Amino acid sequence: MSIEPNVFHKSRMPLYLQVAKLMRQKIESQEWAYGAQIPTLEKLADEYEVSRITLRAALTQLENQGIVRRTRGVGTFVAKDLSAQRWFKLPNNFDELVDTVGNLKIRLLSIDHEASKLEPALDFGTVGPAYEHMRRVHYYNDEPYCLIDIYVAKDIFEADPKGFQLKPAVQQLVSMPGVDVVHGRQIMRITVCDEETAPHLDIGVGDPIADVCRSLLDEQERIIYYAHIQYPAQMIQIDVDLMQGRKRTANKETVAKTAIK
Repeated sequence: MSIEPNVFHKSRMPLYLQVAKLMRQKIESQEWAYGAQIPTLEKLADEYEVSRITLRAALTQLENQGIVRRTRGVGTFVAKDLSAQRWFKLPNNFDELVDTVGNLKIRLLSIDHEASKLEPALDFGTVGPAYEHMRRVHYYNDEPYCLIDIYVAKDIFEADPKGFQLKPAVQQLVSMPGVDVVHGRQIMRITVCDEETAPHLDIGVGDPIADVCRSLLDEQERIIYYAHIQYPAQMIQIDVDLMQGRKRTANKETVAKTAIK
């Protein structure tokens, strides 16, 4: 790989962190496979055109994250398989959402039993009189994959408060008799992690995150569930069927023959 001159200076991120992220990318793509020995400092210095001090700091960063293992006199080895890390497919519809949250572990950080006021970022649906607000971290295979603030309409929450505290809120909603989710919408933007979120997701301040806002409405178009969710960007995969809902047109040749007739 040839590094463009001064490319690292275009970022405000410390140089060693930029190099560490490039190295991590090689491990994710399996260019440096799990268990493999990574190149020597001499070769890395030639590749990235940075000092050995910077390289050592980058490797220390990866070592502290458990991604590489360094042994004096032997070398540096890939200690963690990151190839399957982008396991979380961001749901494209409600059924996918319900299925996706099925195998999660939940750590409740806080819950507000007072009448919380909802100020959604989505202009979608009507805000109800009161909501129960929960903040929690969701885990998959013991790794944190999102920090989520959930607002549930207070009357619905109070019908089964324990269920909402112990289960994914979306699954709890669909399991409740008399509760119908009729409309739903979500938006996503890519931003960076702040100092409050970073410790919960086990990532660094300034690391990229997928920031999602999601609203679910009942028949009266009242917001019965609203969530603000932050995912580490390296966990996310977006898979979209570009032809879903597209009206299929007749074959051009068939259309031409019909026109001739």
